[in-house]
Amino acid sequence: MAIDKNWREEELSLDEVLKKYPLAPRIWALKVDVQRRGVIYTQAAKEKINPAIHQVNTGTIALFRTTQEYTPESLILRDGSYLITNFDFNRETAFREPYIVDVIDDKIYITDKGEPLEEVWYWEKPDFYDKLASNGEPFHKYIQARPQRIDINLNQYCHFWDKPGEGCKYCPMTPCFKMRHQTTEREETAYIAEAVGEALKQKGRFSAILMTGGSILSGEHLFDDELKAYVELIKALGEFFEGNDRIPSQLISSAFDERQLEILYNETRLLTYTTDIEVLDREKFEWICPGKAHHVGYEEWKRRLIASVDYFGKGNVSSGVVLGTELATPNGFASEEEAYKRVTEEAESIISHGIALAANVWRTSPGAIFAKQKNPSLEYFIKTYLEFDRLAHHYGVNPYTDDYRRCGAHPGMDLLRI
Repeated sequence: MAIDKNWREEELSLDEVLKKYPLAPRIWALKVDVQRRGVIYTQAAKEKINPAIHQVNTGTIALFRTTQEYTPESLILRDGSYLITNFDFNRETAFREPYIVDVIDDKIYITDKGEPLEEVWYWEKPDFYDKLASNGEPFHKYIQARPQRIDINLNQYCHFWDKPGEGCKYCPMTPCFKMRHQTTEREETAYIAEAVGEALKQKGRFSAILMTGGSILSGEHLFDDELKAYVELIKALGEFFEGNDRIPSQLISSAFDERQLEILYNETRLLTYTTDIEVLDREKFEWICPGKAHHVGYEEWKRRLIASVDYFGKGNVSSGVVLGTELATPNGFASEEEAYKRVTEEAESIISHGIALAANVWRTSPGAIFAKQKNPSLEYFIKTYLEFDRLAHHYGVNPYTDDYRRCGAHPGMDLLRI
């Protein structure tokens, strides 16, 4: 697949979508479309990077990138939200032209067809970024950062890929791990904790800590070793916070059962819990996430997700969705209208339990099985996100750690502040 020269005539433009859905803020809809189409930087935009100030892709762990380029880690928009762009743009098989970040009148803009659309700013790197751990390694080897959040990617390999054909088809994480010839799956907890301790010395910079990583299937029971690793890490991080209250933290993990959830809740000070169901339809889930389907199953994954509310409480549980994958070919929904109806019905069945739905914009990624797919129209994303937002407001779900300040990867969450 290559860029279709007629794609602009085949789907509604940004302006046309906004006219059809007037409740969608323009800056937010642009954010969705940039993530959908991808973005590249001109040389002039790269020259605006100040290595003493800005956070760039080089030198950090590239979980979802095959290469490390000298480009900004991501962007800040004028409304204070984050535009996550730190992913590989699929240049060889892209269906649509990407947005371009360029310099106009000495300011940095997102542009399309040469027209400036929004002024943007580069992330400033935190103080710990260039400092070294006690073993001489840079701290950013162990933790990364968003403007208000510390990110810990504990396990950088997902074991759903151990059996050929069982990896999630949209995900480039394990393929990227292999393409980078990486061998170490997980860094030592002691050095991760050392890095977090250094990061927290910068007063006022961070308001939450995220922990995530690839699934670990081993242990006496499925996911026991993954649980053990996270419990060890969360306990170590708890040492930096006084008292016995829960620490400002989020864990994105595999779907733990009740026994494991009880251990996680009772033995750590974790505040919020996330397990990603990924695809909002059992049949599509089984095709797109065959490893998850084989080891757990859609209905059981969903049941465990709902059960976690009994431990962490309404508003402290969320689930991730890779929105748009349900329309992949050849086994996805036949039309966007059919997909919308099914996805929003299933979304309500989850959100109604007090669970936030953090939906990523699916973009085709180099290395993923779905690398050569075409993702849906902008209208589909906007229409679906608006319905997710309506459901979240209706059921009173407003997550602490997945909002626009701390995360920024899920555009639908941005609407919760309106």
